[in-house]
Amino acid sequence: MFWHKGALKKAVVVSGVRALYLNNLLRGVAGSMVGIFFPAYVYLWGYQNGGVALGLKVLILSMALERGLVVLLVMPLGKLVYKIGFKYSILLSSVILSLWFVLGAVFPRSLELIILLSIVSGVMIPIYWLARLSILSIDGDKNSYGAEVSFLALLDNVSSILGPFVGGILVAISGFGLLFGVATFICILSSLPILFVGNYKIKDGISMRGFDKWLSNRKEGHLHWSFFGQGVANSVDSYFWPLFVFIAVGSFTLLGAITSVTFAAATVAVYIAGRVFDKKRAMGGGEDEKEYTKATFLLSTLTFFRPILKTTLGLFGMDALFRLALPFWGVDYDAYMYTAGKRAESQLAFYSYREIVYSMGCFIFPLLLLLFVGSTYFWWIVFGIGSLGTLLTLGMQRES
Repeated sequence: MFWHKGALKKAVVVSGVRALYLNNLLRGVAGSMVGIFFPAYVYLWGYQNGGVALGLKVLILSMALERGLVVLLVMPLGKLVYKIGFKYSILLSSVILSLWFVLGAVFPRSLELIILLSIVSGVMIPIYWLARLSILSIDGDKNSYGAEVSFLALLDNVSSILGPFVGGILVAISGFGLLFGVATFICILSSLPILFVGNYKIKDGISMRGFDKWLSNRKEGHLHWSFFGQGVANSVDSYFWPLFVFIAVGSFTLLGAITSVTFAAATVAVYIAGRVFDKKRAMGGGEDEKEYTKATFLLSTLTFFRPILKTTLGLFGMDALFRLALPFWGVDYDAYMYTAGKRAESQLAFYSYREIVYSMGCFIFPLLLLLFVGSTYFWWIVFGIGSLGTLLTLGMQRES
């Protein structure tokens, strides 16, 4: 009885990694409900007001605005994360993300709303990702990063199975207002597990001098190019591929269904990739690096040849194949990144600098595409640059 009363007086504290599992699942459902459709949401405003060229330009400029803000705000927002801690940073990011969803639910689509959403997103991204990545580096076990990363990816896949399918139905039935409203509720729920995370001892160390020193360090060059390349590749996968599929199939419901089914097909691959990576890394001898190299070249090739496909069956097949191959690159990449973060003197500073370089890739890439809007080869250029971005991440294997 005495033990029971004593236990009640103590706060329940869980590992940050474990809390992120549930947070990631719920937040992923909300994000996947909207994220897969958001590029088309932005594109359609421009298309309806000025055709294909304006639609692409509005999407490109919204991407550049968001990531340009991230580049400018990473350091001051990193200082904020240092002051309030990882736990409250993730909670604050959930509030900001909920605001993002509410704005989309309440206000009709307009250029002003698209700009506002880009600004809100630009503020939210550093606050969430600096805290999340730092927790995973600090709490994570290097010998089992494959299992931890793959489990997070597995939760992403589970959320992405349900989210796009339900989101496509909501948009088809009641429009974007209901979609954003449901996503807001789920986003609020996702913050609850973080309430039980303990406080972390955080080293600041964020400064322009520190960034310049890290950026000029040739020994870290493989990280610089990998982060930049990942930003380019992720921009293609998150924005231009969903838009390409939507334009081809002409249906939000079909876009959602294709995405949900391919994520479901890749779930087993995610589980296997984590176990394989840990096993090969434990063996030594460069076995995990060989797997990562093969996966990188495969993803780069698949990305480049995406414009060939126009039919629903072809698009589904390409997306399924890409999702099946992705874990054997993504799990390894993230494990290498968390390893690099773990050896840093300040995880917060390391991921702040990483976010700047990553976001530069997300910023420069779309602005470059402005030169090719209206070109017959626009989609070949998009996916060609995305393919190159994937190849730039090859150096990450040096963190094995």
